Amino acid sequence: MSLLSSFFAFDILLFLEAFVLLFAVVDAIGTVPIFIGLSEGFSESRKKIVRDAVIISTVILVVFALFGWLIFDIFGITISDFRVAGGIILFIVAVDHLRGEDDRKRGLQPSDIAAFPLATPLLAGPGAISTVIIISAPPYSPFLALAVVACNAVLSYVILSGSDWVRKFMGPNGTIALSRITALLIAALAVSFVTTGLLALFPGL
Repeated sequence: MSLLSSFFAFDILLFLEAFVLLFAVVDAIGTVPIFIGLSEGFSESRKKIVRDAVIISTVILVVFALFGWLIFDIFGITISDFRVAGGIILFIVAVDHLRGEDDRKRGLQPSDIAAFPLATPLLAGPGAISTVIIISAPPYSPFLALAVVACNAVLSYVILSGSDWVRKFMGPNGTIALSRITALLIAALAVSFVTTGLLALFPGL
């Protein structure tokens, strides 16, 4: 099989398998309550935040689908390193929200929230990055990986855009309460990232 044909290799069963795998890892549905909490102070910019987050996360996954192993080799980092770093920063975000600090008071713009933590590490986190690297290699292919990323991007946009309905249903007080609860979820997710990364880096722990 030539290099070109191996790049464009496509099997529908492998595609469905890879699609379900990445969809489960990205977990756009589970990101909805976190997104509502994070965008609490930016109601008028919610659609822009969703669009930017999906675009940024898609670009990240495409880059790693095509050049993932090369990037890690150049910088001498691993998925575990990425998990620990992302977890620490994510924990800081969670603490800010638990303290009730408004993103506007910290001088953040909607694009800041879209890039972090929505695009990464929530939509394009260590799990999603490692998944696209795996499905870019045989028996899958880079083309199949790109198709899977594109389909998941569309679904993520549709799911997160629908969060407006959830927010209207809950009302202002319910949204504030959800914001605090999701801050705890973000903190727990951050601890999970760090723990998993450290256990991989130091198996003896």
